[in-house]
Amino acid sequence: MTGNASLLEDCLLPLSRRTPSVTRFYRVIGYDRQETILTELKQIYALTNRGGIDLQNGLSNPTEPEIQRFFREVGESFTLTRALVSRHLTVWLGQLRPTQRTILDNAIAEILDILKGQGANDNIRRNAYIKYMCWLRGPLGGILKGIGQDVPPKVLYEGAISRYELLFLQLLYRAGCDVVYVDFCSEDSYTKAARGGTYGHPIYGEVRTPPPTPLSQADSVPKPGVPIPSSPPVSERRSAPSAQQASPLPPPPWQGMEEVVLLNDWTGDVSLWDACLLSCAQRRPGKLCAVFSVCFGAEERTEYRNHLYHLKRALEGSSKNWILIQDKFPAPTNTETALFRTLDKTSPRPQLIRALAEKLILTCGKVPALLAQRAFSLVMEQCPEQDAVRFLNHGVRLACWLKRYMELLFAQYRSDQQPALLYYGPATEAEISLLWALAHTGVDILYFCPALSGQNAFEKHFVPHDWKTIVWKNDLPMEPFPQREERMRASTTAYNASRELDQLLYSDTGMFRDRQFARSQPVTLKTTYDEVGQLWREEAQYRPSFRTEDGVVYVPNLFSKVSGVDKGDLKLYWDRIREMVTEDTYVVTSVPFLQVNGPSLSAPQAQSFLHDGRLDPKALKSSRFYRYDYLPDDTQDYILEKIQALIDYDLIVNGGPDLAASMLSVLMNLDKELLRLLQNFDFTKSIPKFLVVDVTENMFTLEECILLAFLNLVGFDIAIFTPTGYRNLEKYLRPDSFDTLVVGEFVFDLSIPDLRIKRTNSSSGWFGRLFGGTYH
Repeated sequence: MTGNASLLEDCLLPLSRRTPSVTRFYRVIGYDRQETILTELKQIYALTNRGGIDLQNGLSNPTEPEIQRFFREVGESFTLTRALVSRHLTVWLGQLRPTQRTILDNAIAEILDILKGQGANDNIRRNAYIKYMCWLRGPLGGILKGIGQDVPPKVLYEGAISRYELLFLQLLYRAGCDVVYVDFCSEDSYTKAARGGTYGHPIYGEVRTPPPTPLSQADSVPKPGVPIPSSPPVSERRSAPSAQQASPLPPPPWQGMEEVVLLNDWTGDVSLWDACLLSCAQRRPGKLCAVFSVCFGAEERTEYRNHLYHLKRALEGSSKNWILIQDKFPAPTNTETALFRTLDKTSPRPQLIRALAEKLILTCGKVPALLAQRAFSLVMEQCPEQDAVRFLNHGVRLACWLKRYMELLFAQYRSDQQPALLYYGPATEAEISLLWALAHTGVDILYFCPALSGQNAFEKHFVPHDWKTIVWKNDLPMEPFPQREERMRASTTAYNASRELDQLLYSDTGMFRDRQFARSQPVTLKTTYDEVGQLWREEAQYRPSFRTEDGVVYVPNLFSKVSGVDKGDLKLYWDRIREMVTEDTYVVTSVPFLQVNGPSLSAPQAQSFLHDGRLDPKALKSSRFYRYDYLPDDTQDYILEKIQALIDYDLIVNGGPDLAASMLSVLMNLDKELLRLLQNFDFTKSIPKFLVVDVTENMFTLEECILLAFLNLVGFDIAIFTPTGYRNLEKYLRPDSFDTLVVGEFVFDLSIPDLRIKRTNSSSGWFGRLFGGTYH
């Protein structure tokens, strides 16, 4: 036995009695012949009933209703940041205490960093984050209250494990749980899931079979904090069953197969699509080699479609058996399912899987048939479905599909060419199971989905992710598979040189080309009165907290209400405001100021474009109320994205039950001058302004506050000058969403002069006073 089994005893002690006083993460592979490890594991299992959890069947992927509930509560459009994770924990897991929230926040951030270090893109990390948040509220919700306590919650995981489950155990360990991962038979799934990392202190036993009795049959419940003896009395040990007690079936013929399909790693510098056309002799001699690639999105539509067309032509010109699937796999027929109708769904799962596999009788050669039975068994053993009927249906469908396509692909099988399957379009969980099984029988699998959303089903799937994933940046709509070559455009030498210069000048250099970014996120600054004037004319890239990350510009903008007149000096007051009126400033000098032009939506009409708090952009764009279709597509998308953000964020108070509909009604009628400022907004440069001078006693309306909140999210600088000190925007806007700056005296009964006429006296200008010189 390698490792110290007695280390498991630490999990039975409170933190205050451990050395060091921290939580533990152990990885137990097999057990010892004296059953010392088993005894201690049973004691730990017993403690999972006290605020812990036993994950004997692993963690099922969150269901669609669970994911939709998460989106409803925290919003669907978000970019992963530390601040956002902290906010989500507050909204999603409100039962946490502040210290627990901080611990969990740090643990999640560390796991997301591990994923990033493993090469996971933003979409993969986002999907993992959603999965973890659903698990924390679902099956793991009961352990959260024990985080940070002297007696940590116990998490026991038994069996094969996936990459995301392993990282989740690491998350729980870093959050303050004692974690014990156990696989009595093999370390293979851990090795694959760890991807070169190390998780948990290893404890190895020489016996690599299931234990004679399951851990759930614990003999006694230990008292918390009391160590358990290293080995129980002989009289209390359970002996293994004798040969007379059980006569197990011989192992199935596919279990001892030495033939293993080598996926992707054999290709070297050859692209996967070129490798697919290589003969077996050109691959790796003596090995059964196959390609398994999944591709999402596209670089450019014409090149992408021509690439698919030429790949299809190359397969047609080869001697390979191959199939193109572009309209889903047809459901099994009654004839195909008849072979499996006698199976008993109440059988123990291992017996049911074996019975299904044994009925998977193929006529395509012994080796492919055995590989198919083994691949089928591997898929079904990892299937998280708990309902017996659905589990059997899943198995029957997969077996029927596997039999159908194996016999098609391996018909008249030639040993010098591996068959191929080209799949085009979105795939369901069941279809991915079939693709995975076919790949592990030696079929070359080439999967293409032009929509980036196609990644979600693959990332959530329960089989090992041993395919090669390729993600291109552009999201294309689904179109029929190309039947001819598309018309192409070629780049000139000068154009390519210009692109290369762009890459050189504008990649991580702090320099930005015009309109380099299509998305932004506001970072509203907290400032002093003097800083409002100092920052007002500064471009975004020169302001504090400016940054770009993953194609998003974080724009530092201003949202300030200035109450009173500095020193009561009206001449200086008006000069300061005049100096803030730039070419990009929308000036308001009368309240109320919001006017509706054109057809407007009533609340019921607006409500028809909202479903569970989510805006339906497609329906809205096709309606008669949509007035922005003349704007560039990226501007339209940006407006709709920020409308959804305003619906998601808690910026408006006292808005009533139809607040979302009111928001949509207002924001579908934006003033043309505001729209022009928004369209012309280059996020790294000059920031558009919205300036209000309010000398009245009028409160801003709900609709006006909605407009202000929207402009703040878009990135506008907003300044509200209120010489009277009266309330105006406070009725409907959260007080922490803007700065209130009180300066000088309150002055009443003022008339507003023409703010666009600049004075030339150098002694009175705000910028002149601060920096010297004369401003015109």
